Amino acid sequence: MTQDLDDEGKLVSMMLEANKNVRYACICDSEGKILWNSRRNDIVSMLTLDDTKVSLKRALENWRERDKLSGKIGRGRFAIVDYEKLKRVTVPLANNHLLYIHVEGDKPEYIGDILKIVKYVEEHPSQK
Repeated sequence: MTQDLDDEGKLVSMMLEANKNVRYACICDSEGKILWNSRRNDIVSMLTLDDTKVSLKRALENWRERDKLSGKIGRGRFAIVDYEKLKRVTVPLANNHLLYIHVEGDKPEYIGDILKIVKYVEEHPSQK
């Protein structure tokens, strides 16, 4: 699949460049279709493509449920799921797309980088 590098493609590339602990990054649409993705070359994927698609759909469903409460508690900015072997980080984008990242499971220093990513997404209207 040939992909022209637009803002979302650049965002996926930035994830891998910004933090050596990021294993995989992708952006999907509201239906779970992967629009952009990249995996660090020096790692073996823990999930098959089908596993990733199932995980994406679950993450999207969770965000839809969170959105139901946004009028009361505010809009969700990011979510982290902590598995033994990796962390799954999701960040909703303003265009109803979802940034989905896998980070090495035993690397707590990624939190600061995730907050920078969230700030970047919020400050760049081209992501909307």
